[in-house]
Amino acid sequence: MTGLSENAMVALRGAQAISDRDLEAILEVAHPDIEFLTHPGFVGQEPEYRGHAGVRRWLEALEPWESFRVEVEELIDTSEDTVVSVSRVTARGSESGAEVEMRTYDVVKIADGKIRRRSHYQSREEALTAARSRK
Repeated sequence: MTGLSENAMVALRGAQAISDRDLEAILEVAHPDIEFLTHPGFVGQEPEYRGHAGVRRWLEALEPWESFRVEVEELIDTSEDTVVSVSRVTARGSESGAEVEMRTYDVVKIADGKIRRRSHYQSREEALTAARSRK
């Protein structure tokens, strides 16, 4: 992806760090007061994680997955501090071998060059509406 805004680059770095399960890289782009609202389709996760301690707990919740990949397909700047990220997530269970594929639609709010809030929505339209309605 070329020609991305600074905010879109932060969102992209965050997605890549999640794919790599790289805690240090995730914390590098996560605001200390991050609010991370998870996708309702992700089994075994709390609905919300807060702060760096919450990010650590969220990453631990991925342990049952042998693989967990996030491929960002589209980044849409909706305001000076908000980006909508459309991604394809693929995962494989460690014990079951079950494979999962889904689209995620995330509203990513940036503050101080870091991800301050990341929330998941069920559709692109829902995410865009939520992103544009935030002040």
